[in-house]
Amino acid sequence: MRKSLRLRKLTALLIVVMVLGWSGAAWGVYWTNLIDQMTPLDASGPESTTEVNQTYIDLTNVSSGSVTSATYIGADQVRTDNSYTVASQTYMEAMGRITSFIFELSNQYRPDTDLALSGVDYLPTVHVYTYGVQKDQAMYSVVSGLVECLGNPPIRNHGDSSSSWVNNYSPTAISSKTITSFKIGESTITTSSGTITMDVTPYVKDNRTYTPVRYLAYALGVPEEGILWDEATQTVTITKDDTTLKLTIGSTTLTKNSEITDMDVAPELVDPGRTMLPARWVSEALGATVTWDEKTQQVTIEITQQEQS
Repeated sequence: MRKSLRLRKLTALLIVVMVLGWSGAAWGVYWTNLIDQMTPLDASGPESTTEVNQTYIDLTNVSSGSVTSATYIGADQVRTDNSYTVASQTYMEAMGRITSFIFELSNQYRPDTDLALSGVDYLPTVHVYTYGVQKDQAMYSVVSGLVECLGNPPIRNHGDSSSSWVNNYSPTAISSKTITSFKIGESTITTSSGTITMDVTPYVKDNRTYTPVRYLAYALGVPEEGILWDEATQTVTITKDDTTLKLTIGSTTLTKNSEITDMDVAPELVDPGRTMLPARWVSEALGATVTWDEKTQQVTIEITQQEQS
């Protein structure tokens, strides 16, 4: 059950003061301004709105080294579930690390974007909210940085050299990445810049995840003109920067520029005439990193500007 907004303000502010010291109190005041913007969210009951995103970080099993998150973005409340293997610790130790992480991210994202959290009144779940111009990007910073956050000491001082790992999740670092995720059987691809709705859903066949080529390519930053289909040869060509991939329906051959690779599965066609490609083979050929979460049936693909160049 949701508790009163006033209680949530008080408990979250107390956490900040305890973990960061009284120097964090000023942040608590700034944070309260953000919470005031969240009143409509709590009053109407959605998990996210056009103004505020939210993620639930479940620390129930953090002492066993396992954490999950359920993230909601936008008025459509698009949900993404993630599970993480982290350093074993107590709830309060984890809460301290997450609190200092959110504080540091807030320092980096202001003035047009802010983050807030509440934990004591939701024990053992931590709620993190993002608000402002870069609220979607800030949320990606939070969820993608959880493993390192929970594997390092709490950040005590802004800019401390021992906390340099946080720079991996700064606005500059995150904006240089394309982070894409999708689930088996669901028609939405979630990216760090928004969501894409597909007319077919990803599926698993022969232990490989198949995704519609056009939507996967878009999510990886391939322009419209970079996707070509040859009906006569049943071949799809994907071009991004100086990389060109060619794949043919029913063939396990993947051509990357002049290099030929034999895949363990072949592209296929499904209704309504969509070309389905093995996501890992295509993504990694374009320089991306692919991870598969068996529990949530989710694929996450990450590619950086450096890899794209």
